[in-house]
Amino acid sequence: MGRKILIEMVVYPLVLGVPLFAFIWIKHGGVTREWVLEMVFLSILTFVSTVFFLARILEKHGYSKRDIKRLFEILEEHWDEPWYSGYLKHDVQYCIAYHLVFWGFLSVALLEFQDVSLVITAFAGMVFLLVMVYPIASTMVVWILALPFYFLGDDRAEDAFEFIGKTSLASTLAIPAIWVVSGYFATQNYPKEILDMFNAVVGNAGKFLALSLINTLFGFLGVYLPRRVGRRILSIVLLSLAVAMLFILWELFKL
Repeated sequence: MGRKILIEMVVYPLVLGVPLFAFIWIKHGGVTREWVLEMVFLSILTFVSTVFFLARILEKHGYSKRDIKRLFEILEEHWDEPWYSGYLKHDVQYCIAYHLVFWGFLSVALLEFQDVSLVITAFAGMVFLLVMVYPIASTMVVWILALPFYFLGDDRAEDAFEFIGKTSLASTLAIPAIWVVSGYFATQNYPKEILDMFNAVVGNAGKFLALSLINTLFGFLGVYLPRRVGRRILSIVLLSLAVAMLFILWELFKL
């Protein structure tokens, strides 16, 4: 059983992931001695980070961080659990897979830019873009979950409203700061690939901020307005906000 666990948890992800990234390295070219040394250092950091987060997962499931030494023995005890989020086996597998993917993407970024500082800047640009486009995901939750739950009278509607409101509020607060920082980076002498990310943030930040504000309003009104107004008025308000989201999305995708 121990060998099977090792193969499924560690060997399979490595066999599936490493050759793919190795193909990208070969296809890209430009492998240097400095890059190899940086990859050795990155691999050590990735291993340390993986062990750290696996220990946190064990702690979350009622074990001690020191139990990381007998991880496979513990996994054997939980091997018959369902493969769902929140179960130990699932969480361990995803932790390993996420670290492998992160390692792979950083390796490609290092090969592309050949400079750790540029890789960090590019990573910051990717994070900024992900935060910036979050209102699109939130709008999808509005139309796919929140509104159907609300009109069907499903109790899960309130949870959806609360999720949309809280996450969109965080997005609304983050976008102005990201906008300012990206404006600074966009004036620097970075490679075109990096500048394009920051320019995309600066060029669309206003519309994404407006979309995030509407999502925030939609979420919190969906939570608190039912106690103060009738269902008919609330329905009109929520539908109006949801339609306004679509108009902003239309303007964004016209670019």
